[in-house]
Amino acid sequence: MQLPDSLQPWREWLEWFAPEQLPLFADLLGRLNPMLGPLRGLQQGGVPEPDGLGDLQRRGPYERLLSSEWLLADEVPDEFLRRAVVGEHMFLAPQYRAQQASRLIVVLFDAGPLQLGSARLVHMALLILLARRAKEAGAELRWGILQHEPLLHELDSVAQLKRLLSARTFTTVNDAHWQTWRQSLQNEPMPVGECWLVGQRLPVTDRHTCTHRVQVSRSLEGQSLSVQMQAGETRRVSLPIPDERLAVQLLKGHFEGEVVQAAPSAKGLVPRVSLTLQPVISSAGTHVALKMLDEPGMVVIKLPAQNQKKSLEVRRNLWSACRTPLTVLFVGRAIGAVLSDQLQLSFWNIPGLNPVDKPSLEELKLPPGTANFLPAVGLHGHFANRLYLLDTQGHLAFWVVEKEKHTATPAPRGTQRLAAGVMAMAKVSGDAMAYVRREGDRLYAYSINSNSGDSNAAHVVGIAEGVTQVLFAASYRWRNGFGGCALLTVKNECESWRVVSVKGAPFENQRIDLARGWKGIGLLQEDDEDYSLLLISPGQQAIALHYGDDHETLFTTSAVIAKVSFCPLSGLVAVLTSARELLVYSVPKRLMRLQVFCNEQPENKDSSDA
Repeated sequence: MQLPDSLQPWREWLEWFAPEQLPLFADLLGRLNPMLGPLRGLQQGGVPEPDGLGDLQRRGPYERLLSSEWLLADEVPDEFLRRAVVGEHMFLAPQYRAQQASRLIVVLFDAGPLQLGSARLVHMALLILLARRAKEAGAELRWGILQHEPLLHELDSVAQLKRLLSARTFTTVNDAHWQTWRQSLQNEPMPVGECWLVGQRLPVTDRHTCTHRVQVSRSLEGQSLSVQMQAGETRRVSLPIPDERLAVQLLKGHFEGEVVQAAPSAKGLVPRVSLTLQPVISSAGTHVALKMLDEPGMVVIKLPAQNQKKSLEVRRNLWSACRTPLTVLFVGRAIGAVLSDQLQLSFWNIPGLNPVDKPSLEELKLPPGTANFLPAVGLHGHFANRLYLLDTQGHLAFWVVEKEKHTATPAPRGTQRLAAGVMAMAKVSGDAMAYVRREGDRLYAYSINSNSGDSNAAHVVGIAEGVTQVLFAASYRWRNGFGGCALLTVKNECESWRVVSVKGAPFENQRIDLARGWKGIGLLQEDDEDYSLLLISPGQQAIALHYGDDHETLFTTSAVIAKVSFCPLSGLVAVLTSARELLVYSVPKRLMRLQVFCNEQPENKDSSDA
């Protein structure tokens, strides 16, 4: 797992968590770490250990008497006795070295009713901080529960964190609990260097046995946690209440990082991919594809199922090197593309579509290079299949593949133009697409059903002036009407989005004003009425979700995000970082589906197509 530099000191323990949970710990660890202070328990102690011979001396036990003295006892016994009486015997003096006391850090937690909820997240963060503290000092860390019988545990796996969270009790901590632990610690074979007590309304302790006391309590207004540490001096810090969804997930012991860590390895090599073209996500949310850098084609990765054991399925699909891809899309589970050369447009891996003459610039303005894939949608109907493509000038074109059993009315061949002045389009249902078109000073939303192929009645979504981008929400309502969208205007370099919902007039809809640098990248409808706006952070290293008055960070990246895609149908967001790390995240499930580096040289070709 790639971690920001600020979290690298705790990498060993943070790898147990999912990437979307890291922002919560980044805040907790960053605020709590300065409170810990210097480490105690570094004094010398214990029983000295012999370390060879150091000198001769006139006193000592007779088992260390010099051998020459014993020879004198055999030859001249009277002289031996005389020397013994006057203290003239010589003894060997061993050299001793001081033994450094074993450095043991013990932390005892209050698991009672006063510490339920967000306070337990502070317990987890402190345990991780103390684990690193012990490792740096060559010490050992042990933890226990004040209300339980004296039993110390290590922190050697994520299971220990789950044990800490599951150790809930409705008994408040009292003096008897501490006295039991105090007696047990005094009988420990290894001297205790530091003893930490963490909780609320802790019992009275002495400084010799308990070196640190940490009081964790909720503020009176309920909007923050107060953490007070006593160790000679008193330090305090105020922590914001963590995001409720992430907090509940962690408190239940759902550390999705375990799933990410155990994700299947890639079968073969994942080739290097281009950082200038966005990932392509299948509508079913089962595959993601990226443009290869060293070969003309796409690498397609099948997203693993949860707890999948078999290898990750990775395939390379190649087209002719002399053709330029204008757009790439999934046709079912297969990847397809519209390719261009000087004279023709060809449809790679799209059954039923034959090459056509390249349209004139007036009909369809196609880019000479591949700065971005053009928006494209494929619809499968009962009578015909259609492929729609939006060019850089707002021209919406399509091609038709008529099914064999319905040939009474032949479909028009070649490139067909549907509309001009189109600002955006997207697939919004399994059998429908939507687009927004500028007509005069207004914007109109249309939808197309896969069976009819005709545009439904227009829906006015607002005034066109100042609108520069449109995002669509996936909804079954698009099949026969309007399903919701969001319109962007920019004011003082800050994005302002107006969400046009299914219900109500445009002027009654939600407005979302973003802080400078934040950008909207997707619109999600998680229930029948409410909409969420998917965002990318100013530094392009975090993906967040804005819903209602809340702002939730979904996950962060260690490198800058180079390209990002969002599929409103599946709710998947795919980001490609400058380090060529691909992350695929399910927004509805709040789950990281895939995390893999795409930076290896290819070894072989799975498939090719001229």
